Amino acid sequence: MTLARRAAARIPTEPLRMAIVVTVVLAVLASLTAGWFGISWYRAAHDESLDVAAARDVVLRESQQVAVNLNTLDYENVEPGLDRWIGASTGQLADEFRTNRESYADAITAARTKTEARVLDAAAAALDPTAGTARVLLIVDVTATREQGEPVVNRQRLQMEMSRTEQGWKASAIQPVGSG
Repeated sequence: MTLARRAAARIPTEPLRMAIVVTVVLAVLASLTAGWFGISWYRAAHDESLDVAAARDVVLRESQQVAVNLNTLDYENVEPGLDRWIGASTGQLADEFRTNRESYADAITAARTKTEARVLDAAAAALDPTAGTARVLLIVDVTATREQGEPVVNRQRLQMEMSRTEQGWKASAIQPVGSG
């Protein structure tokens, strides 16, 4: 027997072939899995709904601050509160606040009441990021404290129309929503 035949006889060919086949199959499966995850990641990263979700998060956050600004006042320091009203609004709503500023200041001062708002919940009922408009529903607790009295909490359900401006999202309309 030649040296080559003796060496070939010592190497078990069947287990070696099986190991090579298993290795190739595992490599192909790993490549397919990596490709599938790569395509899935690319699709998720370029999904337009991500932009809409990000816009929704921004409008919700900013609308909650607007609701607080529009419902928090101090009769002892009215002017900064009215400035916040105007700063948190746009369009006809801001015009109304500007036009009636003096009468609002007089009414707030005469009522001798401080109000503090806290948003309990908010949801975007409609959002058009392209047009820069949104409708947000909010539940707001407004705690009113008279000069000589105990705090009273008033729960409000509000619908705010929001418009995107250069300064961010602002209220363009606000109205109460019935409780049922």
